[in-house]
Formats: sequence, structure tokens, C-alpha cells
Amino acid sequence: MILSGETDKVFFSAHLKADYPVFFRRVSSVLGQYGIVVGLLGGTADYWCRDYMPIQVGEDRFVKYKYSPDYLDHPASRCYVTNVDKAIDQLDITPDRLFDLADIVLDGGNVVKTPSHVIMTEKVFVENPDISRARLISRLEDAFQAEIIIVPWANRREDPCGHTDGMVRYVKGRELLLDNYSRFDLSTGKRIRRVLEGKGYIVHELDIPYAVNSSWAYVNFLQTANVIVVPRLGIAADQLVYNQLRSLFNVPVEPIPAPGIIRKYGGAFNCLSWNIKTACQR
Repeated sequence: MILSGETDKVFFSAHLKADYPVFFRRVSSVLGQYGIVVGLLGGTADYWCRDYMPIQVGEDRFVKYKYSPDYLDHPASRCYVTNVDKAIDQLDITPDRLFDLADIVLDGGNVVKTPSHVIMTEKVFVENPDISRARLISRLEDAFQAEIIIVPWANRREDPCGHTDGMVRYVKGRELLLDNYSRFDLSTGKRIRRVLEGKGYIVHELDIPYAVNSSWAYVNFLQTANVIVVPRLGIAADQLVYNQLRSLFNVPVEPIPAPGIIRKYGGAFNCLSWNIKTACQR
């Protein structure tokens, strides 16, 4: 399994550079300081390339899927559904390197990888009602070559995306980082923790001793081999989070201001990026 902490090139949608040039320059500068190459994806319809780009899982293996999110399935939003083939055509990813789950609806934001597992929410079942749960899990495990862990998808009206990358992230070994559910949704947090600990993980909760509306954005950091980039929200919790991340990870943690795009669209740095290990490129 290729993990985020092994990647050395980060792509962003060309729309992000055009519409948020200050943020793009900041994040590109920080990544460049740590030897991470930045690239642009053309042919995209929105900023959130994590959700539609194929997921790298091996030296020569990317998992492609059907990008057809229900939260964009209305007339005013369909123009934001990216034709993934157009974006892929600009990259050096040949068809023989793609494992295509052409009939399985998925978002990349609902895929959190660990060395031996892929963590998804129950949203994947909702998006694929015509495939039995057992069959769906079997096909996903065949594609990712890893066991699938399903965690609860709660507050569905407030969280229509149902993505795991703002809920939980892989740290190292058997360690995971979970949003501070004990401060805003204790019941859901206990359910998620029970599932993850049942698979042998040590679960650290985000170290904020009170509820923060956008705490998920901290969990949605951008992780690479050499640096982690985390949002600066301009609140007191910022420093608490940076201190904790620096204690958990063995690479520098760099904060970048980006509250505007987070507040407006409800996505943060992992959502905005697509990162790969270029040693796996031909």
C-alpha cells in the first residue's frame, strides 16, 4: 500500500491556482521548501481532486472508480462533476496501471489508507444500493488489496459527503488520529473508536478540550513524505493541534491560513490535493 506519508508530488486543480492564487503560492512554497514537487491538473471541473482522481495503492497500481457523487446530483451542481478520463489523460498513467471499478461509486475522500486497511464510512453502501454489501466489500478489497473497515456515517444531513478523511487519519504503526468527537458527538465517536480499536488500532483523539466547528479541517491535513501541511484557522485551537501533530508525526508540520475556502466550501487541504509517489511513475 502506498501511503500519503510516502508521496513526493502533489497535484492541485488548475482552477485552484486561478481562483485562489495567494493560497496556491503559499502551499506551493511550503511544499517546495521540503522538496515536494507541485503539479497542476487540467480538465477538472472543481477544486476537490482528492475525490475523483485514482488512488495509488502500489508501485504500478491505481484504483479508478465511478465518480458520481449524490451531493452533486442536481442541475445546479452537475457542471462540477469532473470527467476523470480527461484529467488522467494528461498524466503518465497508462491503462494497464489502472484497476477500474467502473460500476462502483466512490469518492477518494472516503478512502483513508493504512498499511493493511482502507477505512470508509457507510456512505459507500448508500452509493451502491444495487450491489450486495458482501459483494461490494469483496470487490473493494480485491482492488485495494487490503481489508476494508467500515465506520459509521452520522449526521447525514450536516455531512452529505460522508468522507473519512475529515474524521480519521493514519499516523504510524497501529496509531490513528480521530477528530475530537468526545466534545461534539460522543456517541458517534465511541462507535467509530470501537470499530477501529476492534481492528487493533490505538486511537488518539484530536487534543482540543472543547468543540470547534471546523475541527475536521485539522484532520484533513495534507500529508507527504517530508512535510504535513495543516490549516491555520486563526483560533486558539490552532496551536494545540500543531503541538499534537508534531508529537505524533516524525516530519515537520507547517500551518497555512485558509479559513475562507474552508468556510465557503467545507473542504480542506487533503480534499484540495492529490498526491503520489513519483518513483512509481514511468
